[in-house]
Amino acid sequence: MRFSPEIIRRIETEVAKVLEQQGTTLTASQSDKRVLAIFDAAQIDLTVPLAQLDKCLQGDYAITAIVSDIAAKLLDISRIRSACGNDQVFIASEITNLQPFTEGFSAIVIPTLSYAIAAKLSLGLADTPCAYLVFQALVRGNRVLATVDGLGSSDESEIPPEISKLGQDYIETLSDFGVQFVAIDRLAEAILSDGIHRFNQADARRGRNIITASVIAELPPDVREFRYANPAIITPLARDLAAQKGIRFVAMD
Repeated sequence: MRFSPEIIRRIETEVAKVLEQQGTTLTASQSDKRVLAIFDAAQIDLTVPLAQLDKCLQGDYAITAIVSDIAAKLLDISRIRSACGNDQVFIASEITNLQPFTEGFSAIVIPTLSYAIAAKLSLGLADTPCAYLVFQALVRGNRVLATVDGLGSSDESEIPPEISKLGQDYIETLSDFGVQFVAIDRLAEAILSDGIHRFNQADARRGRNIITASVIAELPPDVREFRYANPAIITPLARDLAAQKGIRFVAMD
């Protein structure tokens, strides 16, 4: 049986009324304001990332958090539960079915990116629940955001230069995969600004605020000055290539 356009319009109107009474609309999917936060074992104070997630909660976002097994032994999980809600925080080893976590989220956020998960993702190793969920999101072209404050550079910490450079190489690779890197104190802004949209991999890469060697390599040969908006992360490889090409970085506040 085929319905006339008028009947279809009336049905849509009635459905819209019911959804409005339930606090939702036809144009806003429930998944549009659901964020999956993955906490890994980075050496970082939780104060700022949890405050950023709290801003999202105040913006009517729902935060589900997964804590990796190692992070569960290093981080204060009680603080994460207090911020996100006790029933919304899961320990990776206690999850028996990952399927509910593979869809229905507008973004995956990694507030505490560590060398371990960065290395696994860069090599395509998805042998842990956290790495698997992030890698599958990247494969599908879903939005993935991460902070790099836990991967300190050698001039800011006691991390050996060789390890620090390795971490920067991971950032370079993950950026090419489509991970959008943001400063930890701008995490909420990044989520809230685009949370009602679905992003494919190309969109996420355009929205990143990290400057990699591939960005510099694509510049015309006559470019001598690269202007960028702060805050931004410039990888060591990008700086080296810019120096080779005689390009000067200029920050625009």
